[in-house]
Amino acid sequence: MIRRFVSAILVSCLLFSLASCSNKKTAASASSSAASYRDCLGEYAYDLPAACMVWEPVEGETDENGNPVYGIQYREIKDLDKLLASTDIKFLIYFHSSVSGDNVGITALVEEIAERLAGRLAVITLDASEFNDLVGKYQITLLPEFVLCGSGMEAKVFGTSEKESWTMQQVVDWLAENGYSLNGG
Repeated sequence: MIRRFVSAILVSCLLFSLASCSNKKTAASASSSAASYRDCLGEYAYDLPAACMVWEPVEGETDENGNPVYGIQYREIKDLDKLLASTDIKFLIYFHSSVSGDNVGITALVEEIAERLAGRLAVITLDASEFNDLVGKYQITLLPEFVLCGSGMEAKVFGTSEKESWTMQQVVDWLAENGYSLNGG
């Protein structure tokens, strides 16, 4: 039942946004200069439809020894096309819907993935209703969905819509099968 509800919301969002007059450029395209993915990130952004989860020092926070405290920070994506064309890291795109609640804490678990894979894989969070080109490109029909991609690799989709039900452990296992073990492998 939840699956049908989420599917209905996704279809409604897609239809609404297709009917809008948006001129957003979202399809990943080759960049003439391959920049570091960090060059494509901006300020802290916790309310934008696109952000990159970055494991970095929390501004103004230190431990009892004066060392910086690290945490997941959401950074604005200044240019999604350039970001996805970056050659210094691969990406896990976490497609979600801003109109459906995160009742099972999926985002918190995705943040843990971002922390554990920091330096090996960057996690991008995208509101699917705002990125129709990418939703179509990866043939996403049910949310949330996960896509592994990056310069020089064929994109791999987790396949939420093909599963009767799934757990975040299955996502972790899928990442490990694709070379991104949370245990450092």
